[in-house]
Amino acid sequence: MTVQRFWIAASGVMLAVAASSPAFAGAWTAARGASYNKFAFNYFAAESTFGPTTPGFERFENINVSYYGEYGLLDNLTLFGSAAVANLASTVNGQVVENGGLGDVDVGLRLRLLEKPFVLSTQVLFKIPYFYNENNPLPLGNGQEDLEFRVLVGRGLGRLGYFGLEAGYRIRFQAPSDEFRYLIEYGFDVTEKFYLRTKLDGQIATQSTNAVIDLQSGNPQLPLAFNLAKVEATAGYKINKTIAVEFTATPAVFGDNILRGVTYQAALVAAF
Repeated sequence: MTVQRFWIAASGVMLAVAASSPAFAGAWTAARGASYNKFAFNYFAAESTFGPTTPGFERFENINVSYYGEYGLLDNLTLFGSAAVANLASTVNGQVVENGGLGDVDVGLRLRLLEKPFVLSTQVLFKIPYFYNENNPLPLGNGQEDLEFRVLVGRGLGRLGYFGLEAGYRIRFQAPSDEFRYLIEYGFDVTEKFYLRTKLDGQIATQSTNAVIDLQSGNPQLPLAFNLAKVEATAGYKINKTIAVEFTATPAVFGDNILRGVTYQAALVAAF
């Protein structure tokens, strides 16, 4: 995909989203008929790795536009999903390989089991890998299905904001290692309009990660087995009751057999 074609596709995704607002995600469920939408521009770059790599690695970039959405089927049952149109570029020994298009699509259901004294939910997620060529020299995904189960806990803290805890297990069919997933989240309103949020988001492979990342072929963001922990820092501004803008930096702070880099994001968030 050329850069021009990438931005044409990105514009199409942006127009499809057109209006939204801040709302709890995590353990909270959307009210019946309510929706939450987040359109984001993301930029990730890496020039080093956690762990050894094949010689000649210089740089990897992933520029994408993504959409995450939730819709309340019932007050305690939420349908959610995400997708991204990406443009990838990998430089090894001075040779640049590029690819672009629609990557993996996630679809899931979240069921709220308890509302007081804290919110307790469970969710299931299915990763759909059918929209790209997994045999491309720089594939947009590994071409394999994932199935994830997760338990989520959340609690509002009044003027002190809210916090959330999540733990899950992802079944990665065929070659990739299964993974344990975890997330710790805290956010609060600084003023009526301005808010802050931070997350520790991690995954731990159930198989050994003692391997060299293959950067000659394949996507170095998607090795068969890896550990990774990222810290997200978000600042948001509420334009009105339904629309907000957010700016996020997410550095990788710990890992094994994976790229070491930072993701920067600018997002439009809307709920109605």
